[in-house]
Amino acid sequence: MQIVHPSSDPALVSYHRPELVDTLPSLELALDCWNLLDTGGRGLAKGKYLHKEPAEPKAAYTERLHRSTYTPIYRDSIRAYAGLLNRFQLASPPPSLAAHEHNVDLQGSSVQSFWNHCDEYAIRDGGVFIMVDMMPESDANNFLDQQRDGRHPYLILVERKDVINWAVEYQNGREFVHHATIRQMRSVPAESGYGTTIEPVYYVLKPGQVDVYRMEKKDNRWLQVKIGGTLQTSMPIVPLVWYGSSTSKFAQGDLPMNGLAELSIQHYQMRSDLQELLHKCAMPVPVRKGAPVGPDGRPAPLILGPNTAVDLPGEGGEFSFAEPTGKSLERHQAEVQHVEMLMDRSGLNFLYGANIKTATEASLRASQVASQVSALVRNKTSSFNTVMRLWAAYSGELSSINSESGIVLNDSLINRPLDPSGMAQLVNLFNSEILSHETILGELQRGGVLDPDLRIQEELKRISKEKTQRVSESANNVVQPQSPTGKAEPVTQNPLAKQ
Repeated sequence: MQIVHPSSDPALVSYHRPELVDTLPSLELALDCWNLLDTGGRGLAKGKYLHKEPAEPKAAYTERLHRSTYTPIYRDSIRAYAGLLNRFQLASPPPSLAAHEHNVDLQGSSVQSFWNHCDEYAIRDGGVFIMVDMMPESDANNFLDQQRDGRHPYLILVERKDVINWAVEYQNGREFVHHATIRQMRSVPAESGYGTTIEPVYYVLKPGQVDVYRMEKKDNRWLQVKIGGTLQTSMPIVPLVWYGSSTSKFAQGDLPMNGLAELSIQHYQMRSDLQELLHKCAMPVPVRKGAPVGPDGRPAPLILGPNTAVDLPGEGGEFSFAEPTGKSLERHQAEVQHVEMLMDRSGLNFLYGANIKTATEASLRASQVASQVSALVRNKTSSFNTVMRLWAAYSGELSSINSESGIVLNDSLINRPLDPSGMAQLVNLFNSEILSHETILGELQRGGVLDPDLRIQEELKRISKEKTQRVSESANNVVQPQSPTGKAEPVTQNPLAKQ
């Protein structure tokens, strides 16, 4: 939806920060590539990147757009990155968060599902905002009824382009958000009939309060109109957390996959040109020399088919099919393959075997991706810890938060899987009592042999318990020797058995 509200007037609530204005073209490109050039439906974004040629008929241009296809390497690469970050577990969460782990946004999303979307947006847009809000108060008359009504905090995902204005101040070196303006699209019922109207609404967040505005145009002037009164909150800070892909500074950071987005657009354009050439050159052109001329001075119409023939004069007559020659098509195909190779280097195709590469090249590229993933892991962990503390503050459960509260996420996400020889070496080291049981289980887990969600300490407790049970059962099954009289004799221990 195209929003026509003024964005350069700092006196209006629709004002955009200059940093965001500079980033909007890249965010638009990323969104179009994410939606496979179908932003707005019916492939409307295709025309932005595939322009109409001079003197090209409109019908031919429309058909060319329909024939052009976009390769979803950009979106697949982002989802592959986000999938690497989705293996985590909650550590010492507040009781209300643990109770609503499978519905943290009031939309039925689990913690893993919600943060998987956050990972995708953070990688695509360079960052995403997570807002912590509280369900409205109920009509309960006492504390026990309030505890039983299920009122709890919830999470809201806000895209980077929708936080249009903000102010940050620093106190003792720490960053605090003074205010932030969030633009949200709201559906308003039409004055008559059953239709609805979509209009932007602006939420101005300040510590302890929220104001809501809408824009109206009167006498060729834009005015902001406040909706309702000021909403008071119990939070002394702005409950908006920035999850950045490259930096933790509020609303800052570049788009890490912007290069791949531009390459994917170039690939789309080149493939469209190649497909158009193949479409026009796929049918050989019939060539006829010395065609007989009719009474009207024109050659007879040429009809081709399985039961037709072409009449030619006895001398100088010739009929053939002319096919395209030259190297233009081959050169174009080679350029398309070159762009695909560049896209492969920018994405994660090598992780799932799209192209065959040497072990050295795969190892070097895996190290580069591991560095980027490690930075994302650190930023995600920090953002999640802040979100968890805001949740606990809303629900009155700050006493349940400790130094270990947050998420447990393995930063060794793309280690090379263990092969059979590596597993055999680990087992031999364990049998030789060179490595401990806990170390062996940890190495097998990092090598992809064991489930990443397996908790090693709990597994060691189960192993110890099973060993104790087996020793006890063995002791109970000892057969005592019988005396000649048929009575069991006492078992005497050999004093040399321990020597």
